[in-house]
Amino acid sequence: MNVLIFVSALGLILLMPLTGILFTGRPLAPYLDFPPRPVITSHPPFSALVFFVFLVFILVSVLPFLRKGPAFKNSIASPKARSLPGWGFAAFLGLAGFWVLAWTRWDWFSFFQPHTFFPLWLCWIFCVNALTYRASGRCPMLDAPFRFIALFWVSAGFWWIFEYLNRFVGNWYYSGSQYDAGTYFVLATLSFSTVLPAVESMKEYLLTFPRFSDGFRQMPGLRVLESPWTGAGLVSVSSTLLFLTSVFPDRLFFLVWICPFLIFLGILIFSGKPHTFAGVKNGDYTLVVAYAVASLVCGFFWEMFNFYSLARWQYTIPYVQVLHLFEMPVLGYAGYLPFGLECGLIIGLVLNTRRGRL
Repeated sequence: MNVLIFVSALGLILLMPLTGILFTGRPLAPYLDFPPRPVITSHPPFSALVFFVFLVFILVSVLPFLRKGPAFKNSIASPKARSLPGWGFAAFLGLAGFWVLAWTRWDWFSFFQPHTFFPLWLCWIFCVNALTYRASGRCPMLDAPFRFIALFWVSAGFWWIFEYLNRFVGNWYYSGSQYDAGTYFVLATLSFSTVLPAVESMKEYLLTFPRFSDGFRQMPGLRVLESPWTGAGLVSVSSTLLFLTSVFPDRLFFLVWICPFLIFLGILIFSGKPHTFAGVKNGDYTLVVAYAVASLVCGFFWEMFNFYSLARWQYTIPYVQVLHLFEMPVLGYAGYLPFGLECGLIIGLVLNTRRGRL
């Protein structure tokens, strides 16, 4: 059943933007090249009005959580922290080493210079798991190692969805390296494989803090999320918006981070399947906050490590291309919040699927 859900959602996510291209009479060929390299396009310049509207929307969306989190009072003593495991020390040494290699330009390392992303992020994932183990005595990579490895495989394909959607909005592109299609696909896929494990690892680390594990359990519930009609509505509206995104890319570019999540969520609700955020209907937003913040934290490190790397990405975002933190315009970091929820849904499908039925 999980495979059917994934295929159904993926079909809508892939087909609806193409339908929009057909509607406008543009040729499909540029959007079907594989691998889907981004098309660098010109976008409208900065708009103070649009910037302000986005800022207000973001603040209104997160305000209930910003008020709830600091108000939480923990009455349970935190467990005594353990020593960092030996493999954790090795991971931190590896992280420091690959970070230096990523940001320097030594001649002897020139052949490997464009390929630091994967080892750097693999060490980062191990570091976060080590911190989680130190805080709680457990961590994702040791609790269920085969499922954790499966996240790498699923993640390798997962991020390609967003590379594909970027063809329609042209919000980022890569520089610093040139490869033929086959080499590009292999190297990019290897890097993409670290996304879901990184988010899951950071989520588990955040949950070792009582403010995250218990601070968002008593909020207004959304019982409407139990209704199949809600699921059908989410799928219908999100599919339509994804169609419109390719018709009006400069106005609706931000929907590439929202619509895939709502399509997956809608199909899960409509089919009556349990999902990562089922607790929301009873007012438990623990995993909503944990995955959103985990993605935001990962996003900060993604952007920071990327900034001085040779092979890196850059942004061209309409209306809000100002006030950069590293390469990313500051409002762009808000996109990591719904992206984290999308990661949470996919991770839930992987980790909660019986062995051999991914």
